[in-house]
Amino acid sequence: MEICPEILIVSTKDDYATDYIAFYLNKVNASYLRLNIDQLSDFSINIDPYSPEIYGDGTNFSFKIDPDILKSIYFRAPVFWKDQYNGNLSPDQQFSHNQWATFIQSLIIFEDILWVNHPQKVYSAENKPYQLYKARKLGFKTPETIITNSNKNNSILEKNTVVIKTLGSMMLNINDSDGFIYTNIVNNKNLQNGDISSAPVILQETLIPKVDIRVTVIRNKVFAVSIKKDEQGINTDWRLEESVEYEKIKLPKDIEKKCIELTETLGLKYGGIDLLIHNDNYYFIEINPTGDWMWLINHLDLEIDEEIVKLLLEGK
Repeated sequence: MEICPEILIVSTKDDYATDYIAFYLNKVNASYLRLNIDQLSDFSINIDPYSPEIYGDGTNFSFKIDPDILKSIYFRAPVFWKDQYNGNLSPDQQFSHNQWATFIQSLIIFEDILWVNHPQKVYSAENKPYQLYKARKLGFKTPETIITNSNKNNSILEKNTVVIKTLGSMMLNINDSDGFIYTNIVNNKNLQNGDISSAPVILQETLIPKVDIRVTVIRNKVFAVSIKKDEQGINTDWRLEESVEYEKIKLPKDIEKKCIELTETLGLKYGGIDLLIHNDNYYFIEINPTGDWMWLINHLDLEIDEEIVKLLLEGK
């Protein structure tokens, strides 16, 4: 059996959000193919860069990705595998890992289709300084921010506390376990007495009290959710809290418009935007072009999967 899909999904085998999309596509009898980047070596694959077309043969089926048939690509995989150097991998494994990552990047040969989201757009939109620049340009309020590896001569450090976060998201391998660096609030004296010269970080003014808002934008459709605990805002990183409360909310029209405009400006069809409310003002914090949304469905039964499928079926 050969599959010639109208929709291509690029993901990983353990991505449950993709499972939701696949379930919904099956429900509407859509023509799609799911390729998991961690299972690509199970296929014999050929790319014709001039047609352009991709052919693949597996144990149970073969496929042909034809630009005359393909309407859209749902790109859930990271643009670059951020752990390409891994001391636990043999040289052969490192080589294979790197080359498959480059293969995934090669999918940009499919130009005249709808991407959710295009890898090149994801790559630029993931950059936090660029996000902040674009958001401020569109009229969002943003926290006072500096990206630096110095704790000297900085106006932000004149405040009592400072928000510190990584410049780029990453996973750490610590004693054979995965580690993640969350956003932290630190005393400025402790920061001034420390040493951050080895790598740049993001320093921001502390906006407290606050209420966190997650805004999911799918083209012109907006889902907004407030995040609280015990009916109060969470002044630390809410991802570290238990028993968090989520509530569907309606954004002010001008804020909703800015969220859509920012997503469009960054060349995205989907974006997970983090806002916060401080002193009755909405502040832009960041946008994630490949952010997870499944937790919103699980807690609030939002129709995010349905909207993404509608977009994929529509195509460009």
